[in-house]
Amino acid sequence: LVARYGGEEFAIVLPKTDLKGAIHIADYIQQAIAQASIPHLDSPLNQAITVSLGAAELLPSLGNTPADLLTAADQALYSAKRQGRNCCCYQTSEQTTKSTQE
Repeated sequence: LVARYGGEEFAIVLPKTDLKGAIHIADYIQQAIAQASIPHLDSPLNQAITVSLGAAELLPSLGNTPADLLTAADQALYSAKRQGRNCCCYQTSEQTTKSTQE
């Protein structure tokens, strides 16, 4: 399931996919966008569009909710942006549980 989440943000929900599989898909998306070399005319930093990705996993057995998943993925996304963009950061289900309990 792919949905526009807001502004320039999109959410991809991958049921029955573990975090390793999601990271593999994120890497594929990132490489495909880089290979497309889509011009970014308004950016003084990059000549081509890049993508920053945040990935998180949800294990209902740990008490995580769909809202927890979105929060964790959003936190991972902003970690990727802080690291200089054009990368993928992720949170494990244990990190998701810990961050939502704080």
